[in-house]
Amino acid sequence: MPNDRKSEEIVAGRQILADIAAGRVRTVVDFGLDTLNIISCPSCSRVENEAFVELAEQVREMTEYAREHALTIAVMGCRVNGPGETDDADLGLWCAPNFVNLKQGEKTLGAFPYDEILDKLKQELDRLIAERSAVS
Repeated sequence: MPNDRKSEEIVAGRQILADIAAGRVRTVVDFGLDTLNIISCPSCSRVENEAFVELAEQVREMTEYAREHALTIAVMGCRVNGPGETDDADLGLWCAPNFVNLKQGEKTLGAFPYDEILDKLKQELDRLIAERSAVS
């Protein structure tokens, strides 16, 4: 997938290797953060829609308001790794050619068109923040 940020994959690859060497690797790596953690795949040849790269950036921008909350959001570009890679995230998106699947952990919340997914993600993110705030 063409992307002028591809060089960042080298940095990410080195971080993955460092995490493996330190024994910190799971499906969703726990960096011990008390802040929002957004993970995304590097958009390999299995990505079936170029909108995935733009969606990952839009998720990062849209969730800026939730930075101080210890939640993980996974944004995956394909149906090969997406379903499993999103299982350990608080909220997960995995992209198909014409829609985006939204999950909370292993539970599927639905499949939504690309132009509706950000609003739906925000609703679920707000709900999770409210639930966790009520418990603390």
